[in-house]
Amino acid sequence: MDKQIELLRDVRLALQNDDYLSAINSLEQVVALAHERGDTSAESRHLGNLALTYYRLGNTQQALDAFDRALSCARADDDRMTENGILGNMGNVLREIKRFDDAITYLNEALVIAQELGDMRGRGIWLTNLGLVYDDIKQPAEAIPLHESSTKIARQLHDNQSLAARLGNLGNSYVANNNLLEATSPFEEAVELYEKLGRKNDVALRVGILGNLYAEIGRRILDSDEKTAYSHFHKSLDYYGKAMLLMRDLGDTVSEAEVIRSIGNVLADAGQLEDAAQYLDVAQQMFEALGLNQQARHSEQTLKRIIDFLEENKS
Repeated sequence: MDKQIELLRDVRLALQNDDYLSAINSLEQVVALAHERGDTSAESRHLGNLALTYYRLGNTQQALDAFDRALSCARADDDRMTENGILGNMGNVLREIKRFDDAITYLNEALVIAQELGDMRGRGIWLTNLGLVYDDIKQPAEAIPLHESSTKIARQLHDNQSLAARLGNLGNSYVANNNLLEATSPFEEAVELYEKLGRKNDVALRVGILGNLYAEIGRRILDSDEKTAYSHFHKSLDYYGKAMLLMRDLGDTVSEAEVIRSIGNVLADAGQLEDAAQYLDVAQQMFEALGLNQQARHSEQTLKRIIDFLEENKS
């Protein structure tokens, strides 16, 4: 058996067993062998895999050193496709270690090459990660067009799994930019996609987010436009109701209690105080049973204010 094939088999088996040290040892031998054979393209690819394995082990500096060597090899061989992947992966790692300026530089370089090569899939990934960098540095207005572009690519590729995730990123950026109403559309589409994909946990999370969004939108306009605010409260309660059932089905009692408390709060905002009190009472009991005393106290305090108000206004 060819030595390289044997070593790559060892790498695959080691990674399957999460044995990163053994994988690194075999990859270093593969890199050395490719170098001896003068196969610069293979050396670059294997160095990229070595870098990612170092990073998975937590050896960030060794990962970046391997990436730099891989990049030099790819450029020496004029291998633009490999260079594209290395630049993008370097950008991702740099983002995760919070070297944001460097991450932006590398991801933009990767985007240029991806565009040159017509690599739509790679371009969509780099756009997503560049958008996440701008989210990380609290510049959502910069992130929004990047996430919009990445979702467009996912649609063109009919990649529903990536599309659902990218729609969530877009929605988060809209929220961070205080565009709450705009945020509802991407989250609603993500819910539909995750339902088709059978990803119940993801559906539950995003349905809960939609409940929060419509509740907050309603609260913000309650004093100026009560009718529209109540319409948003109604949507919020619909989403919270769905979230509650999903959390119950998933056995996530903590999240179910939080949703029940949120329903109580929205009902209170909508002036349905007796109904609100019932939900808040249930939430308080659930939190107490779970030993979540702080959450229980919050529900209890809101419930007490509602009961006091009802007592004061008895006819």
